Amino acid sequence: METRPFGKTGAHLPILSLGCQRLVDEEGCSEEEAVAILNTALARGIRYFDTAWIYSDGQSEERVGLVAKERRKEMWIATKTWDTTRDGARRQLEESLKRLQTDYVDEWRLHNVSRFERLDAMTAKGGALEAAIQARDEGLVRFISISGHANPQVLIEALRRFPFDTALVAVSVLDHFIYSFAEEFLPVAQQQGVGVVGMKVFGYKVLGHVAERALRYSLALPLTTVIVGCSKMAELEADLAVAERFTPLSGAERLELYREVLPLVKPQNMCWKAEDWDNPVEWRKRVEPAGLPH
Repeated sequence: METRPFGKTGAHLPILSLGCQRLVDEEGCSEEEAVAILNTALARGIRYFDTAWIYSDGQSEERVGLVAKERRKEMWIATKTWDTTRDGARRQLEESLKRLQTDYVDEWRLHNVSRFERLDAMTAKGGALEAAIQARDEGLVRFISISGHANPQVLIEALRRFPFDTALVAVSVLDHFIYSFAEEFLPVAQQQGVGVVGMKVFGYKVLGHVAERALRYSLALPLTTVIVGCSKMAELEADLAVAERFTPLSGAERLELYREVLPLVKPQNMCWKAEDWDNPVEWRKRVEPAGLPH
């Protein structure tokens, strides 16, 4: 599988990575199957595993930990904090390390920083960013990251405030058409040497009917790797088949894909860019940082 440099971290990572949110009971994935998927991913060359403190009350991290306790040196583990405060984030990190059965994580992310208000809280005095810096100084965290689903300008502002090592952003072909991280954020990240991980590749299964082309679209973007979520071995096998023989879409193929998915670009199919995630009926309003005009 092709590998690419991961920003300024010094690492080179395969273009396909595993998002571990779906390796849980509520997605119909048993513990035995989750462990098998993780081990198969490693056997086929995947090194990067993304999870979060909040996923399924910790079950995602726990299942990653079942493999990490035996194969930690083969794995790049990224997890996230939901809490915006320094003390709350620190508690979540400590819980994450226990679940993951490791004494450090390669990346720790400020999770879902999709509004300026959340960015303000996390970067303020006493905010979660302070916990991340302290944890890095203590060796509990190697690199500090941030993720955003909705507004690329929030993450661009984040990079003005702090030199984040990496970022996780939404880069499905649906995302091409509204609040595009590919168009707005990736050029800034490239210029600053920020390693970028792509997510939402299949748009929460909305793009299942064009999965192979949707994955090729995202893999061709100027980023390091994309995470795909799997709850079944067959899903992982299909994604690996695309990544292992990856070729970018031609211009004509990309245009045809745009035409095919454009009718799907609506809040109901992209809850991460809707005003209300749980009731996605209208797009999130575009706003600027405090003090600037809307």
